[in-house]
Amino acid sequence: MTEHEHIDFLHDKDFITWRLTGDPSLEADWKAFLAQHPAQQDAFEKAIRQFSRIRLNPERLTETEEKRLLRRIHATINKTGRRTYLLRFIGYAAAACLLLASGLFLYRQYGTAPAAPPVTTGNLLAGEELDKEDIYLITDSKATAFTQDVQVQIDEKGAAIVQEAGKDTPTVIETGKAVMNKLVVPYGKRSRLILSDGSKVWVNSGSVLEFPSSFTGNSRRVSLTGEMFIDVAKDRNKPFYVHTPGFQVKVYGTQFNISAYPDDRAQSVVLVSGKVGVKSAANAETYLQPNEMVLCSPDAMQKKQVDVTKYVSWKDGYIVMEQMPVTDVLKLLGRYYDFRFEIEEEEALASLTCDGKLYLSDNPDNVMQSVSALSSVRYRRDGKTVYIRMNP
Repeated sequence: MTEHEHIDFLHDKDFITWRLTGDPSLEADWKAFLAQHPAQQDAFEKAIRQFSRIRLNPERLTETEEKRLLRRIHATINKTGRRTYLLRFIGYAAAACLLLASGLFLYRQYGTAPAAPPVTTGNLLAGEELDKEDIYLITDSKATAFTQDVQVQIDEKGAAIVQEAGKDTPTVIETGKAVMNKLVVPYGKRSRLILSDGSKVWVNSGSVLEFPSSFTGNSRRVSLTGEMFIDVAKDRNKPFYVHTPGFQVKVYGTQFNISAYPDDRAQSVVLVSGKVGVKSAANAETYLQPNEMVLCSPDAMQKKQVDVTKYVSWKDGYIVMEQMPVTDVLKLLGRYYDFRFEIEEEEALASLTCDGKLYLSDNPDNVMQSVSALSSVRYRRDGKTVYIRMNP
């Protein structure tokens, strides 16, 4: 293969088949390819992120369904052209052409209702939102960009009042009550949101939260890809639900953290107070008590006792590390600061762990110096790329 942009990987039949089926032989082929062409690592990882944002039914496809889906993907590619097919694939055209493949683009809410249609506003297109550097608030009429972290409050009329860090005057954005809004927080940024019912949400880096301007009907529902901490306002007459691509959380008035990044093998819910029920297409509802966590994978749910501080401290600007693998620390920092790590001797690094409290300051070099001291590694930063090597 020649030099690739990420769109070229998404055009490749073997890449699509590997992401759909997890074929071990194809995975070995791609590892060999990257070993021979390390300059393609960035484009390859970007292609994986793009593909992961497609909301798929978590149930396993049959071989016939996989082949049918693959044929339809390539039909879409051929009709729309190399440069535009991905956006259509992720957006409305793909939803139409893939519905026959077991309803894969229905956003699973334990019923048959599909998700709100993807938003396409100006130059911001679904599927590429998290590759932007700015925070976006997408309403029914427009997409508004913010260069710094924001706090958004939905007032009683449904308007969004946005206070951007470093600015004195808030931005007021009118929203439509009948549609879902979307808050897109890219890697390296964070945001807070106060929903119309008074629920408080902390949205972590690399996350997308969909929410209404007002909760109508007999329930309150939001959708998340990424991570958030939420303090849900109590309302016995309107249960609160959080939907992710892999599971649903039913809330019984509580504080909890959800981590549902598409590239994590196991996603999680950690309960601080109150009570929640976690359910997926393949697993019955599991109830959590305070200081419990459930790890969610496509096939199982595993519940255990935890120190919740380790999982929610990010919203207060620090990480609690207790025998945390250095590789996990770097993954968190990569999301928080929008860093990409180049690691020498990765196998040796995987055996190192960190203990202590790591403050996530505005100066990422201070943070990296702390990691270096705690883990006996050396680093060199070039913009958003950080080179890691073991101390001699």
